[in-house]
This record gives sequence, structure tokens and C-alpha cells, in this order.
Amino acid sequence: MVLFQVTALVILILGIAWYFRVQFVEAIPTAVSLLVLVLYVLCFFRGLWISDYLAIAVLAAAVIYFFRLSGQGRKKLLKFAGGALTDAGTITAIAMTVIVTLCVSGKVVSWWDDYNFWATDVKSLFYLNGFADKYANVASEFGDYPPGTQMMKWWFLHFSPDKFQEGLMFAGYYFMNLAFLFPFLKFIKRRNPLVMLLGGVLLWIFPTVAEIFWVDGCCADLTMAVVYGAFLVSVMERESYVNQSLKHGEIWYYGRQALYLMVLVLCKNTGFIWVAFGLLFTYVYHFLTHRGEGSYKELRRRERRWLLLVTLLPVLTEASWLAFCLVNRRVAKLTGTAFQMVTGGMNIPEYQDAMVNAFLEAFVKWPLHRGSTFAIDLSPLALYLILITGAFLLWRFRILEKKQAAFIGVFLAFSGVLFYSFNLISHLTIFAVETQYLEPYGMVSSIERYGSPFMIGGMCLLAYLILKNAKGRVGIAVCILFILVTADYSGAYRGIWGYRDTVDEVMEERTEIVNQAAKQLLSRIGAGENESIGRVLYLRDVSDVSWVRNTYISFEAAPVSMMYGNVDTQSFSEQDILNAVKDAHAGFLYVDELKGNGQELFASFLDGQELEYGCLYEVSEVNGSMEMRKYERD
Repeated sequence: MVLFQVTALVILILGIAWYFRVQFVEAIPTAVSLLVLVLYVLCFFRGLWISDYLAIAVLAAAVIYFFRLSGQGRKKLLKFAGGALTDAGTITAIAMTVIVTLCVSGKVVSWWDDYNFWATDVKSLFYLNGFADKYANVASEFGDYPPGTQMMKWWFLHFSPDKFQEGLMFAGYYFMNLAFLFPFLKFIKRRNPLVMLLGGVLLWIFPTVAEIFWVDGCCADLTMAVVYGAFLVSVMERESYVNQSLKHGEIWYYGRQALYLMVLVLCKNTGFIWVAFGLLFTYVYHFLTHRGEGSYKELRRRERRWLLLVTLLPVLTEASWLAFCLVNRRVAKLTGTAFQMVTGGMNIPEYQDAMVNAFLEAFVKWPLHRGSTFAIDLSPLALYLILITGAFLLWRFRILEKKQAAFIGVFLAFSGVLFYSFNLISHLTIFAVETQYLEPYGMVSSIERYGSPFMIGGMCLLAYLILKNAKGRVGIAVCILFILVTADYSGAYRGIWGYRDTVDEVMEERTEIVNQAAKQLLSRIGAGENESIGRVLYLRDVSDVSWVRNTYISFEAAPVSMMYGNVDTQSFSEQDILNAVKDAHAGFLYVDELKGNGQELFASFLDGQELEYGCLYEVSEVNGSMEMRKYERD
């Protein structure tokens, strides 16, 4: 089905480009957004497999549409498609997609947050073809994390339906990020191989100016950044619908905004913050534009209706996910921590001064990518000031009118101050117990990662305005020079090829952490199969506490949901065992050998029989008590 899926996506991109009369690379993020949202809906019904049939339907619809055209219409369509597919930007985008996919094919999960959620969750989607049932989701401590970025990972993983290939997961992640940067390739005007190669390299290294976590893992922060940047750019393209030469411009202009915000809100729990900033940006921009143009009343009324739609659609998208989490009791530990903070039930450690000092030092002095580059190492403050200064220079060099430049500068300054204030407050509250942030090195990592939508989104906006409006080659030269002297080349290389030096080490470490007892558990529960038995509580002796191993086991166990506990046979009672099972909402119990006389703790649940260590038991409630029965998979 790979050929059908890829061809259908290309046809969808071509269809959007044909319908709205835009370039192929400009249509890519819109098509990807639609694909993400369709897959998201299918996940609710465990129906990701239906995407194969939808791909065939797209192909059939394209064939029917083509043959229903007149002879002249077919010629025009073929001419358009030929020109679109042979455009320099299109060739560069396709080449980048193929090259990146091949280069990261050997990449494996190595980053802690990927084991915790980003890789473990998508592994479950791969095997289940959608969301898990109630109390059956993997990575249970991150249950309400939105799944937007997981959709493209699944789409690439689907190309190997019989085996979970970690390299394909990374390929899907990188493609989704690049999809929202591909529109910049439209500024490549000629099919010059050297220019196209330079454009592809610049596009790959560009995010490393401000964020480096994406080269080692597949978290959602960079994805939020490029989607947010694409949204800001789309707002500034108002001429795309007031210009009568663009077909269906009003739908193109507002439709993209709505799609981008719907995807943005599904990227991560903090996505709503950037959606709020995006809505503020588009509302104020429209207000100032109407004042400057003296727009007539009917136009203002029509645009208000469109803006209402742009506001409501991401709100409804967020509501759909929150409702699903509420019904299925999916909640993240940070959500619980935030709730405790708001209700006053959280004890804040008394080292706020040290945390503030670490934040200020990291913000002012430390390089964003935490290491030195051959040229310029930008601190968060330096890049913040560059963005604001860049908006001023847009006016100074007559790239933008004074009012527009002032609006962008004020917005960037205001949103930056507001976000970094949120970021500091979160470290003093929600992240207060995480002592790694007491050091500037740890703190700048947080500022870099969580602030990437502001930094990279702002850079995307300024780069687009410079490339679009600067005369001659000066604007292109400025953008190229800025990237070349500030990018983290070692990180960019590690992400696409250098990672190979550590693959064997990563796999050896994984083998060592997931010990023999854990491997026996995995074979018992049916890890890595196309169906999940539900949630399993894994109990070990109190002397064997290992939250690191727990996380690795959860990744290996997917799509089976794992919970963990440690038993002290000297102090535990049957009620403690019962409470542990209830708190975990587990349907199955697996116990490693316990020190002391551990069998006595389980005797009443087994109707007097002796507990067998290393055996999988199904648990159920009978007459207010718990009953354990040996479970053998078919």
C-alpha cells in the first residue's frame, strides 16, 4: 500500500495547488494538516487501516475528475502538474524527503522523553490502529498528551505493516517538521543543482539555530514551532485572497489558518498557548489592516465570520481530545501537578532564588544549543533582541510599511515577554522539584525547548517577509548568512547521519536495562502484537526499585499498558496488594520473586493456592474481593 498512500498524498497536494493556483511546495503543509486530522479522527474508531482505502478513493476520484474534463481542460491540468512536479522547489522537497528517510532508516530510540511517551505511544498506535481503550493506554503517566505529531509517524511506520521500524518513525517525524518549512523552497527560482542543494541543507540546519532536541528525539516542540511559524506567515499573506488572480483566495487564506491551528493544538498540551498567541496575531492584524484600508462594512463583517471559524475549529479540536481523555480517564502527571499547584496542595521547595538566578543566567549568557559553534552562539536574550530589531529593520530598509513593521515588532516583544514569564513561573511551580533546572545548563535546555515556537516561529515570519519583499538578492543573502553563522552543524549532522556512531551502544544499553526477568514478562503478556490484553501491574520486590527499567519495559511492552509497584513483604498486607491493583486499574497481575514469604500476601486471592512467580494472572472482582486466575494467551 506504500505506492497508493504516497501517490494519494502527491495527488492531494497537486489538487490543492491546482484548485487554489499555488505552488506545489506551498500546498504541502495544507495537505499534511488534512492528513493529520483525518488520521486523528480514524484513531477514535481504531480505524487507521481505513486510510489505505481512503488513499485508493483519492486515486479513483482523481482519475474520474481527469476524464470528466474536456480535452482542453486535461491539457491544462497535465501542463500544470508537469510544471508543478518539475519545479525547482518541488524537486528539492521530494529529494529531501527521500534522502532524509534513507539516512535516518537506522535510527533508534535513545532519548529519555521518547521512551517515556513519544515513541512508546506511537508504537501502541502502530499495533492497535488507533487509540487504546479505557485504562489501557501505554505511557500512562502521560495519558492526556495530544497525538497530533504521532499521526505522521504512524503514516510512515505503516509502510512496514509487519514490523515496528524505529527509523521510519523518525522519518515521519522529520517529514512533518520539514513539510511546514517546504514553502520556503518556492524562492528557489531555477533548477540549479548547487542552489537546490544549498536550499535543502539550509532548510535542514535552520532549526538548529534555536532548538537542538529534535535531532536526537522526536518530541513535539519543534513541530509546534514550525506550525506556529507557518501560521504567522499565512496571516501575513492576506493578498492571497484580496488578489483576484488567486482562485478561491478567501478559502485558501482562512482555511489554512484554521487547519494550522487545529494541528497546533493537537501537538502538545501547551499548544493552546501558541494558538492563543496566533489568534491574537491574526485579530490585531485584521484590525490594523481594516483601519489602514478603510474597508467597507460588508468586508469587515465577512472577515469577522471567517475569523470566528478560525477560532472555533481549534477550540472544538481541543475539546474533542479533552473529552476523549475525560471519558477514558487519561491524565498526565504534570496535569495533576498543575492542578495541585492551582488548588494550593503542592509544597514548593524553598530554592526559588536559585531557580530564578539559573533562569536569568541561562537566558542572558548561555547558547541556545548548549554548545559552542564555529561562529556565533546566540543566547535566548540575544535571539529575542534580534527578532525585535529585525522587525525594525524591515521598516528601515523599506521592506514593510512602518505600521506593519511596528505591529510585528510589538507582537514579538510582547509575546516573548509573556511566554518567558510563563516559562519562569512554570519552573518555580510545576517543575520546582526538578533540580536539574538549578543549573544554567539544565535551565537553558528548558528555555530552548519550550521556547522554540516563539524563536523559530518568529524567525520563520521574518525570513518569509525578507525573502518575499527584499529587492534583488540581498534578502536571500541575509537569511543565508544568518543561518550559516548561527546553526549547530554538529547537531544537524548527528540527527541525519552521525547518530550511527552510537546505535550499537544504545541497543546494548537497552538490552542491559531490560533484564532477563523483564524479557520473560514481555513474552508472557504478548508485547509487540496487534492486540493488547489491557493493563498489567508488574510487582517486584522493594529491593528492586528501578524507574528507568520501568520506562524501558513500557516501550518494549507496547501496545500492552504497564504499571509498576514494589512489594515489602515485611510490612505489606493483602489490602496493600488489593489497593495497588485498584489504583493501577489493572486487569492483569505479574509478580517477580519476592524476598521472604511473599506467597502469603496473595493466598486469599488464589483461593488458597500458591502464587507462581513469573506467571501472568487475570484479576477480577468477586463479591467485593479480588480473584486471581492464571492467564494463558491463545
